[in-house]
Amino acid sequence: MKISFFLTSICLIAISCNESNLKLIEKASYPSLKEERLGQSKYFVKYPSSMFIEEARGKEGQLGYGLWQIDSSKWYTSYSGFIEIERGNPIGGRTDIENVIDKVRSNMLDESVKWKIGITETGYFNAAASRGKLTLTVSSSTREGIDSMIAIISTLSTR
Repeated sequence: MKISFFLTSICLIAISCNESNLKLIEKASYPSLKEERLGQSKYFVKYPSSMFIEEARGKEGQLGYGLWQIDSSKWYTSYSGFIEIERGNPIGGRTDIENVIDKVRSNMLDESVKWKIGITETGYFNAAASRGKLTLTVSSSTREGIDSMIAIISTLSTR
């Protein structure tokens, strides 16, 4: 009985320490970022001038914002992101990631957010997280692009 309790305690400590020791992706902070309010919401995000924000609305009143490269020839070869303010079922799907290859964290809205990173059968990378009513997803053809988009999405703030 004591050995079982001891082993269970060790496992729980190892799991909790593992989650808190995830690699931290810092917020994007380079000087050329521009800031934009997401529609009429209380949310603001900073992003590079090589990107633009596009609003998306779902049938159930969902409200989301895609971050895309201005150069349309890079839409499928570069990185992109999506921020959804949940109202109804998510537009972009849930934050379930298949084939999880890594987990990282970022600080957003005064809270640590855990991201799951996966890879598709075609070798494309995606990541997802949620925080309160927000559903956050990013994608990229490279693993480094995922970290860059997480850094950009993590600039999300409220006013």
